[in-house]
Amino acid sequence: MSWQEGVAVAVVLLGLGAGAFLVAQRPSFWIAFGSRVAKALLPLVWRYVSKRMPPEEEAAWRQAERRGQGDEWVKGKKQHRQRHN
Repeated sequence: MSWQEGVAVAVVLLGLGAGAFLVAQRPSFWIAFGSRVAKALLPLVWRYVSKRMPPEEEAAWRQAERRGQGDEWVKGKKQHRQRHN
C-alpha cells in the first residue's frame, strides 16, 4: 500500500468517525435508538416478569403466607435453587 492509499483510508475513516460523532450527539438519534432497543428487549423482559410458579409451588407458598412464613419460604426456595444449580 502506498502512502497515498494510506492517507485515503485514514481520511475515509476520519470522515466516518466524524459522521458517527455528529449523529450520536443528536437527541433524536438517542430517542430512536432507545426505542428500538426497548422494542427488542421488551418480549424478553415480559416473558421473565410474567412467568408463573407451578401450581404445586404456588399452593405451598400461599399456605406459608397464611401461616405468616411467606418470606422464609421464598428464601428457602432460592437457597434450594442455588444449591442445585
